[in-house]
Amino acid sequence: MEKGKNTIDSQVEIYLHPNPEIRSFLTNTEISAYRVEKFKKPPEKDWEHALKQLGVIGAQVAKEILAIQDVNEIHIKPKEIRIKKESASSWEAIEKKVVKILTRALRRKQIKVVKRQG
Repeated sequence: MEKGKNTIDSQVEIYLHPNPEIRSFLTNTEISAYRVEKFKKPPEKDWEHALKQLGVIGAQVAKEILAIQDVNEIHIKPKEIRIKKESASSWEAIEKKVVKILTRALRRKQIKVVKRQG
């Protein structure tokens, strides 16, 4: 395994940045629309508009990750979520929750809507 990388789930790879308060969660599949957005706590006044630009799944992922205690800020790209946490908190609890959120989003992404004929 490369230095600075950790794989918890086969679909989610975790990149360890030199700054210990920041981690990136990388996926092979796009979970948001093709754009880069940054969200902080507390949410800014126009954050709902920015969320809609991410698409349904991307917006849900951003909301759920921001709701995790000790998460300060996220940068979301189609295949990456970069998270900045509180300096006094541990990554242990945060990491497990983020991987669970991303795994669920990736499962939802695989579900295709099929229209019935007739």
